[in-house]
Amino acid sequence: MTIRLPVSYLLIVPALAMLCAPASAQFIYGRLIPDINLEANGASTAVDVSADGRTVVFASTAQNWVGDAYNGTRAVVVDLDTGLIDVASTDGTGVFRGEHPVVSDDGRFVTFLTYGHPSGPGWQVLRKDRQTAQVLLASSNVIGQAAQNGTDDDTVSMSTDGRYVVFASASTNLGVATGGNTEIIQKDMLAGTVELVTAKPDGSASGGNCSLYPHALSGDGRLVTFTCSQDLFPGAGWGQTYVRDVVNNTSELISRVGASGASSTAATARSAISANGRYVSFQSRCYGGLGAVNGDCINNSGVYLRDRQTQTTIPIPRPADLDASYTESCRDTAVSDLGTVIMACNAPAGPSASKYVVFLYVPGQGAPELLSSNNAGEMPNGQSGYSLAVNANGLSMAFESTANDIDPGDGNSASDIFVLVHQSLLSDTIFADGFEN
Repeated sequence: MTIRLPVSYLLIVPALAMLCAPASAQFIYGRLIPDINLEANGASTAVDVSADGRTVVFASTAQNWVGDAYNGTRAVVVDLDTGLIDVASTDGTGVFRGEHPVVSDDGRFVTFLTYGHPSGPGWQVLRKDRQTAQVLLASSNVIGQAAQNGTDDDTVSMSTDGRYVVFASASTNLGVATGGNTEIIQKDMLAGTVELVTAKPDGSASGGNCSLYPHALSGDGRLVTFTCSQDLFPGAGWGQTYVRDVVNNTSELISRVGASGASSTAATARSAISANGRYVSFQSRCYGGLGAVNGDCINNSGVYLRDRQTQTTIPIPRPADLDASYTESCRDTAVSDLGTVIMACNAPAGPSASKYVVFLYVPGQGAPELLSSNNAGEMPNGQSGYSLAVNANGLSMAFESTANDIDPGDGNSASDIFVLVHQSLLSDTIFADGFEN
């Protein structure tokens, strides 16, 4: 296995240099491919990065990652430190469907969505122990019965030690009262217990439909961020973002200004939480929402950053690379323990621009900087950032892209996974040969 680099040891943008501790520290930027001179023969999507930054997981229809014959989407694992490639969606019967994989801190556990598996009807959540090869059903009640109506097919999240898994489901047999609405559920894979995350102060379910997005769980599994159509607190409003502390059984409103300010008057979505639980990023429309409260709609990206420690919410500025008419144009995000945010933004139409591109925001450093640039440092010719991820210390990032001009050698006409990895996180195992010339 190797990583193909469009430019060797490139400092991608000024924002990345700001993150480097020693002056000589640099980032390695590359596209994941199965082997030297071998491109993936299918699309790769839904990327996640371990908290330590060394393991990348994603869903792929390509059969040549490990040379299997399965005709579908599998969950692929790449160890950036050793170069080893593995398929997590396997058991004694062979490779099976694996979507939206997430990975534990050390790469041991991979949790993913599957469909058509004997574990249960509809979409179910499985966790693979790559050390023992054991596959366990996560979307189940305390006696191991699968969610009778399946789960939501959008995403799952997992704690860094692999113990806690959160998913969305409307099933009524999980041991928590969902009332047939889509609620957020947490499964303790060690104790086998099931917790209702989207609970009101009295412990009852939200009563509405709640949404879970990638990067929804803090590293210790204690804090979960989500959005609900119904208010969990009186007066909170429709479509707000919350964080639930499953240890203290308390919830807090995230989409608000200040410690106890008004909530957004517009709906919010796509929240992500940092591994340490301090920062939450989320999307909200500017007009009538938090942007209006903060008095900044002109330069607003549509993404907000909430610091739970200082109880402040700031609008992330609109990237300077985007057309001035494109306000509120950014959406999917991931956030590090430093508050750095990687996000996908809607680029204006043009000969070398696609619908979405990836930017990096560093607090206190002005407008976000373009990450998914082509070899000339411009907007790429394909969509980037439908999925993206950042590790805990912000020094390992990944995103998917359909662009074929980020890497001049890209010729597979499919979406690929691109990584940006700080050299300090890796040994020289797979980067020792051929990447400094």
